[in-house]
Amino acid sequence: MTKDSNVEEDKGKDKSISPCMRPAKLLAPLLTRERSMRLTAVASMRTRWITIVLDDLYHPHNLSAIIRSAEAFGIQDVHIIQVTNSFKPSQGISLGAQQWVNIIRHDSIEDCISYLRGQGYLLLGADPPHDDHLLDEDTLVVEEIPLDHKVALAFGREKDGLHSELREACDRLFHIPMVGFTESFNVSVSVGICLYELRRRLGRLDPEIWMISKEEQIELIDDWAVRSVRNGQKVLEEIKTRMSRRKEIADQRSLIGNAPDSRPWGDCEV
Repeated sequence: MTKDSNVEEDKGKDKSISPCMRPAKLLAPLLTRERSMRLTAVASMRTRWITIVLDDLYHPHNLSAIIRSAEAFGIQDVHIIQVTNSFKPSQGISLGAQQWVNIIRHDSIEDCISYLRGQGYLLLGADPPHDDHLLDEDTLVVEEIPLDHKVALAFGREKDGLHSELREACDRLFHIPMVGFTESFNVSVSVGICLYELRRRLGRLDPEIWMISKEEQIELIDDWAVRSVRNGQKVLEEIKTRMSRRKEIADQRSLIGNAPDSRPWGDCEV
């Protein structure tokens, strides 16, 4: 598993960092008040209660449209299974949405399943509607997807759907009801419909259930602040360097000011 991480893993992160040294604080003079408020507002609506799994999709347009929808609906993590196809978003479609979410790449279906199970997700697979759904009581319609548990929605390849290994690993299958001759929606449209429905239902729940923690929000705001400034990481390092130099100078002056006078006559002129 690899992670296009917009937020560092918790392991090894310095939890004791002073609030005044956080990137968002240091870069605040370079951000408009409106931008700073926007970062805070968006972070407060982010969720990991719902996540998306994309099973070896190959069309950049679909990948990018899905990421754009996920970001717009406040989904922080998107999982990409890369068995034969690599993740190559179309910038013109995603409009840079991938810089605001975490893209977590898996080189195998097994790796993805193991990771999601370890995070406590219920794995649900999208299955286009067909006649046998009328007889299959275990297949959910999208409105029936449970939200009393963390859920990962898996969407399959454009032509072939979910790999059999992933399909068999799913706790349940679900579909979007259709009434026309068309057998299935485009995968990016399917994701958008599902996220709209689930996000709407999340609004009825206690936010404490689905919202990310305050610590996670702060980490996101810090990362987004860096991304909101041109050459943000370089600028941040320059600010930290200048602050470090100022502190060194202040410490030296303090030592000089507190040092005992080594001259035998003190302040007396000789």
